[in-house]
Amino acid sequence: MKIRFRFPALLAALAVSSISGLAFPATASAATDGAFETTANPGGGTILTGTVGNDPLPAATAVLLRRVHASLGAHPTIVQVARDDRDGSLALLFTAERGGDKYTGVAIVRTSPGAQTAVVALYDTAARFHTTIDPMMHRLQALTEPPASSGSHALVRELAPPEPLIAHPFSDGTGSIGIPADWTLGIGGGGSALANGPDRNAQVSYNMHYTGIDSSNPRAQMFLRTASPLARQNLHGAVLPYTGDPVKSWVAMYEALGHQNGFQTDIHVLHSTPCGQSAADFSGTLGSGSKMMHFFVHAFLLPPNPNGLWSLSDSHVFVKDSELAQMSATAGAVLGSVHINFAAVNAQLDSIRQSYQTMFENEIANDRAQDVLRQQRTNEALASDRAAQEGMHKQAVAMENYSLDRAVVVNTATGVHSTVSSDFADTLVRANSNYQQVPAADLLRGVDY
Repeated sequence: MKIRFRFPALLAALAVSSISGLAFPATASAATDGAFETTANPGGGTILTGTVGNDPLPAATAVLLRRVHASLGAHPTIVQVARDDRDGSLALLFTAERGGDKYTGVAIVRTSPGAQTAVVALYDTAARFHTTIDPMMHRLQALTEPPASSGSHALVRELAPPEPLIAHPFSDGTGSIGIPADWTLGIGGGGSALANGPDRNAQVSYNMHYTGIDSSNPRAQMFLRTASPLARQNLHGAVLPYTGDPVKSWVAMYEALGHQNGFQTDIHVLHSTPCGQSAADFSGTLGSGSKMMHFFVHAFLLPPNPNGLWSLSDSHVFVKDSELAQMSATAGAVLGSVHINFAAVNAQLDSIRQSYQTMFENEIANDRAQDVLRQQRTNEALASDRAAQEGMHKQAVAMENYSLDRAVVVNTATGVHSTVSSDFADTLVRANSNYQQVPAADLLRGVDY
């Protein structure tokens, strides 16, 4: 089974870089805030190009977004920003919704001294954007070929095509993943995978599991007091409360794991999309400066068990900021290459459960002879305890009857029990010898209480 994610659209969008030397078709139509031309991409999507005079970057960005609003018929919401002060460019990832349809797009603005400010927007429906962004970028390059005097600058930083992938079957037969020749496979088994790019400039994770230990749970408190360091390490997680929010849980888990390994994390979630109540897709940055990584994550939560342990399933793509254009498509292809043999995964889980069951059955069989006398004594103790509990229950019912001024009488001729007021019980007993009050010890379960 092939797993599909919405990461490629974000990867492609965030690979947009600087703008320089833009030239536009001479048929660009005049507009109040500048000159714009709208082009429909044959394969889907819309390309909006234009110039807005010599406006500074913030003003030009506002003009472009107003134009997108007018063209799309919906207000765009900015979810991520990338600015390059070296060439005066700004790239925005935006979303919008119109009539129930969701859209995703990229807006690009560049100011140049002595030249008009160039603006571009490319957008399509969110479901189709990841397949149309590359064709729209290529068409945009054809529409905005710079004049010869502008040098070799390009409108966008080309997203490098994915590298060839080599299939790596998991050693336990539960699936496979494809990675380039210069990548390393760290984990491949149990229906999970973890692969690293060269120099750890990228990382792809599929269905990795982390365990949170909710310290407010009494059983978890006992575990934390008594567990060995190895037992804690085998849990592969951290002491964290369960919040039910997959995004907050993922951030908290990675911050805790970073602290455990002696380094500080700097995590910023810039956009998230819920996937039901316990899962979410989200993106952002991890780290800062030259070490900053872009991340794209699908996280899924399982609630705490009686021992206070909850589980976080993590599938992600990490790409170093400086390698975003070069490695994004490859990282996305690696994640998309994962195939899981769910029959093998289920068989593995059944085997583990059967192993534990067999172990328990053998222990019971070996101890059965020695347990006979102990079981007999246990049964006697339990029977005695049940009798004592039953006696206490009857006494409690008798006290309740007393406090409510009522009593239980029995017709000795028929054996029928009746709960009546104390005065009426006294009258019955005096007037008819067949009636007697029932003492607490003789109250009948299911009849008198």
